[in-house]
Formats: sequence, structure tokens, C-alpha cells
Amino acid sequence: MEVKRESKRLIKTNVADGSKEVALSPSDLVVPRVHVEIIYAFEAPVPSDASQMLEDALATTLLDYEEWAGRMSKDSDGRPVIALNGQGAAWIDAEANVPLRDLMPFPPGYQLLELVPPNRGAEELLLVQVTKFSCGGITLGIARHHQVADGESSSQFMDAWTWAVKKKGAVSDEKLPPPPPSPLHDRSLLMASDPPQPTFEHAEYKKPAPPNPEQQQQQQAEHPPLAIKKLHFGPELLKKIKSEAMKDLQDGAWFTTFESLTAHLWRCITRARGLAGGTDTRALVATNGRPRLKTRKLPANYFGNVIFHACSQASVDDLTGRPLSYAAGLVQTAIRRVDEEYILSALDFTALQLQHPVPVARGHRTVLSPNLSVTSWAGLPLYKTDFGWGTPLFVGPPLIPFEGLLMLLPSYTQDGAIDASVGLFAPDMERLESFAFQLSEKRVSFSVSVSEEKLKQSCSENEEEHADFVCELSSIIVIVTMHYDIVTMQCATGLFLVA
Repeated sequence: MEVKRESKRLIKTNVADGSKEVALSPSDLVVPRVHVEIIYAFEAPVPSDASQMLEDALATTLLDYEEWAGRMSKDSDGRPVIALNGQGAAWIDAEANVPLRDLMPFPPGYQLLELVPPNRGAEELLLVQVTKFSCGGITLGIARHHQVADGESSSQFMDAWTWAVKKKGAVSDEKLPPPPPSPLHDRSLLMASDPPQPTFEHAEYKKPAPPNPEQQQQQQAEHPPLAIKKLHFGPELLKKIKSEAMKDLQDGAWFTTFESLTAHLWRCITRARGLAGGTDTRALVATNGRPRLKTRKLPANYFGNVIFHACSQASVDDLTGRPLSYAAGLVQTAIRRVDEEYILSALDFTALQLQHPVPVARGHRTVLSPNLSVTSWAGLPLYKTDFGWGTPLFVGPPLIPFEGLLMLLPSYTQDGAIDASVGLFAPDMERLESFAFQLSEKRVSFSVSVSEEKLKQSCSENEEEHADFVCELSSIIVIVTMHYDIVTMQCATGLFLVA
């Protein structure tokens, strides 16, 4: 695919004096200072002037959503703010020389970056690229600064934008729905106490300890190439994973599909990484705080970030050696812990940090192993985005930017399936793909006749691969606890393959 971009231009808004500011809350500052990228793909027929319609409607929408046309700045006290100066959002038109269907099912990768506007180091908080394809279809590529808004607030913005396009003639007046509510820009609702008094430890926001010399050497070593894959979990497989997670539960306990799938993938990714059994691994799950705030309830039109992190932790041995219900229980407990008291404590905790806090598994580091950062867009109405010419063929990010990030998305099949996009080192990804769709827990025992020397050598070699071997030399019985999909053992009698 070859994409030709036109030069970037700015969609500015008129402001009286440019002195208005929006102070960022602790929950804004705790998210990474990056642009979040997303692609919406629309099949033909699409109006020939769709790009102009989108641009004109965006100019109107920015009058309500002034933050997107502003710039990151600091107030007179040096605190981070969004300056509502109307300097503008960026717009790029582009053309691709292939039909849109050639990209299906849009596997994440560097090729898809051609469909989103370049944004590294960009001062614009919102950048948009409309790409026309040879078939008449288009993609709408958006890069939005994460500290301006989270996924739910961005969905509100998309609702306003789609309505503005329809209002400008994309649909008839009798089919025009009521306008969406205007956003609430007051972020003081999520400011910390004065003085801040956190009541929880908040391991998810603590700065990692400086690496020791050995760890520093490992971090500086060259890593294998990053592999990015999208794993498709259909409705039936999701039911099986949930059933597997719940089969050991009693007294009416249950897990959600999200908890079950997150636990399953956490275990699989941990196995695929080949981590030492005593290593601690964390799963940090981005959690929407809106429904959890009861007394400090946020209005439905609150615009900003209301994302907090649920932190699960286990040793590799426990996570991979115990049933799926164990991992799902850890995930569920961590998510349920994020109630109003915990959220208010998190606001106070982050406010006490001397620098902008960064969650352990969502920071600037490109390698998150042994941890996992989990973000879900599965509950967002991505496939209901309609500018007047139909809902999208596909919605999703162009790629996963670093190792250890897992994104759960509604599948383009729109049948309840979930697509899990993940970034891992290439050898780890190959292992993950071999067993990510397997659910059976295996424990295999067998007896063989081998020499003591050969058996000791075999056990030693396989320990390096992190499979647990118990060797009882007197009776030459080997018990193998399966932590991986395939374990090979070289014995005097030949090659044994345990699958």
C-alpha cells in the first residue's frame, strides 16, 4: 500500500483573548503524555466530499470541545494546564492506491501507521487524517492526546462530531437525532484533597526502584524484535474460557467475560515469556472510575480522564501452576478494590508525587515484562460511529507500540467476539500463538528406563526452560508439571514429546 499525504493544515477556533485554561487533574496527569491513535474504516459508498464534510463539522464541534484546539502549557504557578488558545487541530488529506478491503482484517502493524497522522512530538492535541482508497472507501485516522481525554470522553466527542456532520446535510432533518449534551470542562471535580491524604499504598503508581547493575545490563542489552498480533476470540471460545474460570467456584460466585479473558491471557503471556518461577508479575488493568464514584458522582458529560488502575500480582509459579480461577480471582479482586475510597486515595497519592506519576506497567519504558498493561475498548460504542453514510467496517489502533501492552477490542465481526492485540518479543509471540486458544490444564506422569547421568542432564536442561521436573532416581520416575505447550526430554531410550 502506498499512501500520499497532502500538507498539514490547521483548523483553528476563534477565541476572545486566549487566556482561558483548563487545569489538569491528577487522573489526567497519571496517563502517558502520548497521542492515542485509532482508525475508522468506512466502505463505499461514501460522499465524494466526505473529507470536506468532516472538516467543516469538526470546526463546528471544536467550539464545544475547545481543548482539542488548544495546547499543553503551564499556569503562573507552573502547574500543567490546557491553554484554550484556539491554535487549532491538525488536518491531513491523503490517498491510498489500493481498495479498502485489501487491508482486512486490519492486522496491527507499522503499515497501518500510514493511515494516521504523524504525531511524534506534535504540539497539536488532535490530529486527523482522511485517506481515500481506490474503491471509494475512506479511513479516518485520529491521534488524540491522552491527557486531554480518555476513551469514554473521546466517544462523547465522536458523538458530537458525527451529529455535526449529519446536521450539515449528511441526513435529512427528519432523521436527525437530538444533539448530544455539551461537555463539562470543570476538572476540579477530580482534584486531590487539600492536603492530600492517601489511605492506600497504590503500588500501581509507585515509581520503580532504580535497577541494580545486573538489571541495568539486561535493560541495555539488545532485545529480539517486537511482534504485534491480533488474537481473535469468538463468542463460543469466550464462553469456554469463562466456564473454565468458573468451574471451581462455589456459592454463586462468578467472573465476567472480561475478568476471565484477562486472566487467561495474563497466564498465557507469562508462560510465553519464559519467566523464572519465583518472579513476581503484575497485571495492571485500566478501570473506568465513573460508575464507581458514588458520593462524588461525576456528571455524564464530564470531559477528561477518569481512568484508574487495578493491580493484580502473583508469582509466575502460582499464576501458571494454579487453575485459571486463581488468576481470574486476582483480577476480579483488584478491579473490585477500585471503589470510591480507593479512587479518592489514588488522586491524593498521585498529587503527592514530586513528578508526574507513571503507572508501573504503563510508563515510558518500551519493555514491560514481567508485567502486563491491559486496556479494554470492548465496551465503547466504536462500531456505532455513523456520520451519515453507515457504520464502520473496522475500528481499532494501527499497532501496539511496546512490549507488554494488551488491548481488548470489539471485533469487526460484530458478533460479540473480542480481538486481543498484544505486543511481545517475537520468540515469545510464537509461543503465545501456539497455546493462547488452549484451555486444558495438563499434568503428565510416566515411567522410563534411563541412565542416571542422562536423566540429571535432561532435568537440568529443562529447568532452564522453566518446566518443573521432579526426578526420583531410585525408581526412575519422572513427573512433569506442564507449564508450556510442549516439553521435550532426551532420554537414553529416545526422544519423548509431551504435548
